[in-house]
Amino acid sequence: MNTLQIDKINLGLIVISFTLACLLPFELFLVSYAVLGPLHYLTETNWIADKNYFVPNTLWKYVVLVSAIIYTTPYLFSLTIFRELLNDSTLTFLTITIRQYTNGVLFFVLVSAVLSLVISSYKAFMYSFILVLIISFFTHTSPTYGLIFGILLPTIIHVFVFTVLFMVYGLKKATNWIGVLNVVLMFLLPLSLWFINTDVFHYEFSQTIKNNYLQNNFHVLNAHLAKLLGAYDELKFFFYEKVDLKIQIFIAFAYLYHYLNWFSKTTVIGWHKKLTKKKSVIILGVWLLVLASYLYDYRVGIICSVFLSVIHVMFEFPLNVITVKTLVKK
Repeated sequence: MNTLQIDKINLGLIVISFTLACLLPFELFLVSYAVLGPLHYLTETNWIADKNYFVPNTLWKYVVLVSAIIYTTPYLFSLTIFRELLNDSTLTFLTITIRQYTNGVLFFVLVSAVLSLVISSYKAFMYSFILVLIISFFTHTSPTYGLIFGILLPTIIHVFVFTVLFMVYGLKKATNWIGVLNVVLMFLLPLSLWFINTDVFHYEFSQTIKNNYLQNNFHVLNAHLAKLLGAYDELKFFFYEKVDLKIQIFIAFAYLYHYLNWFSKTTVIGWHKKLTKKKSVIILGVWLLVLASYLYDYRVGIICSVFLSVIHVMFEFPLNVITVKTLVKK
């Protein structure tokens, strides 16, 4: 399919994603996150690896690997099985102490991605690597730092802001009115929530949906967005308040379309071309295992997929930087 045909498909996907988000804000998010999310992580990571991670510095992928392991550690050791195997002090270190530095890990990987694109010398890269590590250590407790790198970067910035930027980047290469309309809709539809009366949807969320959302701390993003928008003076979250519902509609829309946009671009960016039979079987197998873990227990599914999720976010940083650099060029 050509670019125009893909843009027509995406026009439909945008409208469908927003409509479903309005009808099933929490349910849609939880299902798409569990089903489409892991398949997206696996296929995009494979594609980025085929592109040599978009960086000339071969050391960088190991930086990401170690960082993703550190980031994942508190989630992994929060499984109940480790409460019986480890003593309290060890468990506290692995689940609480390390978690305090996960924001710094994301910041560190982002800056190291920039350095990898501009520094070709291994010696200079290592010096810069140490400098970034020191900066991360001393700034990770800042509230603004925590908001950006702990809350927004791996969520809304990744799934919405950069999805839109990639769409704009595509327009720069091949402009058509459908593509322009798609970008405009990505802004207008969320803004339209200001005028939508959520009472017409007669929401009623099951206790299972509420528990899965709260127990996995998804509501933390909602609370921070509500505070940023001035809806509340402090961090608050309610399932049936209009402002909270509208924020959740936006989140569900952003995540679902982020995933669908990736799969719709298959023939454009060709991420499937180097999917060998062996790779396909591995990806399918891992995806099915993750799905099974979500079906068993949603929290276990989160823990089983968090490494895949965070490493795909990290591996995308160089592409994010290249995209921004290209867009600001005249």
